[in-house]
Amino acid sequence: MRFKVGYALAIACATMGSPAVGSAMARADDAASCIESENDYKLEWQVSWSIYEAEQQNPADSRSVTEVDLPVTIAAPLDKVWDVYTDVRNGIGRHSFLKDIIVHRTCDDGDTQIADFTALEDIPMGPVTFPGHTQAEQRLHPDEHYYTADSWDVPNVTTHQLITFTDNGDGTTTVNEHLTFVADAALIDFTAGNGVAAHQATQEGIKRDIESGAL
Repeated sequence: MRFKVGYALAIACATMGSPAVGSAMARADDAASCIESENDYKLEWQVSWSIYEAEQQNPADSRSVTEVDLPVTIAAPLDKVWDVYTDVRNGIGRHSFLKDIIVHRTCDDGDTQIADFTALEDIPMGPVTFPGHTQAEQRLHPDEHYYTADSWDVPNVTTHQLITFTDNGDGTTTVNEHLTFVADAALIDFTAGNGVAAHQATQEGIKRDIESGAL
């Protein structure tokens, strides 16, 4: 596993300057207004995202996949739920092991709003806690009330998200999180189990605090 991650890092570092590889951050320049944030985690995000993008182009990717849907109905109008749910910082204190969000760049082309960020997490692994750095990109589509997000973390764990918002017509909104976890076979059950638990905890916290007026 160490060789696999190290090899991918070497490829990422070698190709980061190549216009053929190009990160999502670079692709957004032509059509979007972007704001850069300088911080100590930005280079780590760029290198990790190059690994993630290389994996998406790899037809020999043999990792295991688990998909799950997590619906929740919140007693609040769609616009209110959208505003709260799409703010990644609202997971802090509600996500079971999320400690901070470090945003590297935001872009808006009038239709899609993109945020590239690092999530700092203390991930429970039996009797110890692993200080995880999850690299992610969120893409909001406000007009259609849905968003997608992708994340990557060592040891080569990927999560894809499709989050949809439905106005139920009675003052409530149903949010469905369609999650796809991708990891080596030995890690997929742990990855999916921890991921589902974390997302459910966040959902419950956001639902509670929207309905109580705390958010």
